[in-house]
Amino acid sequence: MEFCKDEDCGGLLVSEKVDGESVMKCRDCGTVHDVDGSYRVTETKEEDPMDRLNVNEGANNESTRPTTNKVCPKCSSDNEDEKEHEWWMEQTRSSDEPPTRFYKCRDCGNVHKEYD
Repeated sequence: MEFCKDEDCGGLLVSEKVDGESVMKCRDCGTVHDVDGSYRVTETKEEDPMDRLNVNEGANNESTRPTTNKVCPKCSSDNEDEKEHEWWMEQTRSSDEPPTRFYKCRDCGNVHKEYD
């Protein structure tokens, strides 16, 4: 974290691009500071729980997951046609929240989830 070097300010500097060049700009007074070798700009990406899903099947496309019959939101006609789904649970939220239940349709491969 870097702060404005202006004597009267001291505000937080944030990274911005000005005319294609990276600079550090004060959020309070707007003073632009050139980026020298002492600044390092990084980006963080919020993790999406769907990126961690274990949807891979074993050898010969055989799964060892339990199954249930459920309406598939993608391939069931009139939302009354129950299809066989594999299901599993993962802790995608904080530990004091219930786990998320995932279903994978064996007909179309669609993965959908339910929260408690």
